[in-house]
Amino acid sequence: MSASPPEGDGAVSSDSSDEEFVEASSTFPPRQDPGQAPAPGLLAGTDPDVKDSLRTHTSSFHSYKDSPVSSLPRAPVDVASGLEAIQTAIDMMNANQFAETEAMLQPWADTSMYHCAALGTVFFLQAVLSLEQDDVAKAISTLNKAVHLCNSQRKHKGIIESITSWVFGSKLDSYSQAELQAEIMHAEANMLLSMLTFLQDENLLSFIKGGLRIRSCHSSYKSLYAWLETCEQNGTEVEPNFDCGVRMGVGSFNLFISLLPGRILRLLEFIGFSGDRTRGLTELMRATQCNSFRAPLCSSFLLFFHACITKLLGIDGESVEHCEDLLRPQIERYPNSVQFLFFKGRLQLMRGNVDEAMVWYNRTLEMQDYWEQVYHLCWWELMWCHCFKSEWEAAASYADKLYNHSKWSKATFLYQKAIFLLMGQRYGHSQSHASIGEASPGVNLPDVTEMMRGVAPLKQRIAGKSLPVEKFVIAKTERHFQGERLPLPGMEMLYAWNMFSLLASNETLLRTMLQQAAEELAVVEESKDSNPSYVDNWVVATLINGVMLKELHKYEEAKQCFLGVLSRKHEVQRDRYALAAAGMELGMLCIETGERDEAKRVLEHTKTAFKGYHLESRVHFRIHAGQCKLKAEAE
Repeated sequence: MSASPPEGDGAVSSDSSDEEFVEASSTFPPRQDPGQAPAPGLLAGTDPDVKDSLRTHTSSFHSYKDSPVSSLPRAPVDVASGLEAIQTAIDMMNANQFAETEAMLQPWADTSMYHCAALGTVFFLQAVLSLEQDDVAKAISTLNKAVHLCNSQRKHKGIIESITSWVFGSKLDSYSQAELQAEIMHAEANMLLSMLTFLQDENLLSFIKGGLRIRSCHSSYKSLYAWLETCEQNGTEVEPNFDCGVRMGVGSFNLFISLLPGRILRLLEFIGFSGDRTRGLTELMRATQCNSFRAPLCSSFLLFFHACITKLLGIDGESVEHCEDLLRPQIERYPNSVQFLFFKGRLQLMRGNVDEAMVWYNRTLEMQDYWEQVYHLCWWELMWCHCFKSEWEAAASYADKLYNHSKWSKATFLYQKAIFLLMGQRYGHSQSHASIGEASPGVNLPDVTEMMRGVAPLKQRIAGKSLPVEKFVIAKTERHFQGERLPLPGMEMLYAWNMFSLLASNETLLRTMLQQAAEELAVVEESKDSNPSYVDNWVVATLINGVMLKELHKYEEAKQCFLGVLSRKHEVQRDRYALAAAGMELGMLCIETGERDEAKRVLEHTKTAFKGYHLESRVHFRIHAGQCKLKAEAE
C-alpha cells in the first residue's frame, strides 16, 4: 500500500516568481573548464551505474554547452525527472565534476525546485568552506529562489485546514508526490538559509531572522516525522527520498542541539527543540540505509561527526571500525570522491597511522582542482601530521600555505607558522633528536618575531564574533614580544585543537613528544628564580605532560600533573585557561578510572570556579560531554 497518490506535476511555470610538499609560494592548478572532458582516470573504479549516468549526462552537457541559452528546453520537470537530476548532480559531485554539476543545474534553476535546491546546496557548501561574503550572498539568493519554487509546489491550505494542521499536525495522506517533495525541500532550504543568515550580517535582525527560520523548519520536520511514524505503524510504504529526507533533518537537529552546553540546551528544549544525541544518530543511521540520493549525505554527516567533531570537542564517538563500515559502501560507489578519500585519511589518522593518512590526504589533493577549500582541508590535516612526527618546519610550510590561500583565520595560520618554526629551532627533526636551543638550518628568531608582530592586525570577526582561538594566539604573541619564552607552543596548539586524542593510537610518536615536553619542563625549572612568568610556563608545560601521560594510560602520573597545576591557581598570572583545562582533564580522567562521584564533583567545580579565560567555550563543551557520559552511565 502506498501513502502517496500518483505523481503530480512538479513543474513551475517560467513566469513564476604528500610527504613532499609544494613550495608555499606555488599557485593552484588552473580550474577545469565545465565543458572539458573529465581528467584521465577520474572515473576509474567508479560504480558502473554511476559511470553510465555520468557519461550519459556528460554527453547531454556537451549538447547544450555550445547552444544559446534561450534555446534550452523549458518543459515542465516532473517528480521522477527532478529526483533523477538531483541523483545525477550528486553522482557528478562525488566524481569531482564540480564545475559540470553547476553547469548542469544552472539552466533549470529558475523553473525547477529540484535543480534550484540542488544548486543552492552546492553554493551553500562553497560558502561555508570559503566564508567569502560573495559566496554567501550567491548561496542565499539561490536558496531563497528554491524556497519560492518549493512554496509554489506545496499544498495550498484553506484557513480551517491551516488551523487544524497547526493544532493536530499535518495529515499528508492527500498530498501528491510533488507536494511531499516540496515540503521536505522547503524545510531543507530554510535550514541552510538560517545557517547562512548568521554568516552574512552581524546585526540583531539577522540573528532573529535566522532563529525564526530554524524554528519554522524544525516545526516542519516534527510534523513530517509524525506522519512518517504513522505510516510505519500502519505498514504504509513511503517514497524513499522523502523518508530519508525527514530522517536526515530530524537526526541532524537532534545531533546538533545535543552538542550544546546544558544551559542553552535546556532553553531550546523549553521552547520546543529536542536534543537527543542517541535519537539523532539512530535516525541518521536509518537514513543511510534508504535507497535515496540523500543516503551518501547522511553517511558523510555521520563520518564528519564521528571522525572530526567528536575529536575536536573531546566527546565519545563510534569506533573506527563503525566509521569504516559507513565509509566502505561509499568508497566502493565513489572511489575517487574527494570527501570520501579525505575520510579515508582521517580514519587512518584515528588509528595512529600517520604516514598512511598522509598518503590519502595527498591523493585527495590530486583528485580535483576546482574547489580551493579542498586543498585547505588537506593542508590543515597534513600540517598536524607533520607536527605528530615532530617535523616542525614541514608543518610550518603547510601553515604558510594556509596563511597565503585561506581566509578563515590568517592570524591563527601565521601564529602557527611562527611557533612551528620555533619548535623546529628548539628540537629540529624528530629523527635528529636535536637538543633544546640547537637551531635548525634556515630558522632565525628575528624572522619569527616579525611573523608574531603581524598576527594581531589580522584579527577578524565571523558572524559578529571574534574567534576565541585568535584571542588566544594574540595573547601569546604579546608574551613573545615581552621577551618571554613560550613553553611548547606547537604542542600547546595541538592541545588547543584536541589533537592528542588522535595520537593516542601511536605510542611511539607520543613518547617522542613526551620526551620533548620533559626536556622543556627541565628548562622551565632552570628559570625558576629569574623568570617572573615561571609559574605560568610551568602550568602550561605540566598540563601538556599530563595530557600525554593520560593518553598513554599512565593515569596516576597524569593525575599528579593535573593536581599540581590546580595547586598553583593563586600564583598563575595569565594562563588561567591551564587551570580550567587541568580541572576538566582531571574530571575526564576520573571517568576513565571509574571514579564517577569524584568526576562529577570535579567537573561541576571546574565549570563554576573558573570564568573569563581563553578557550573557555571549548573547555565547557568537554565538561558538558563528560557530564553527559556520567548521566548516560547512571541510567
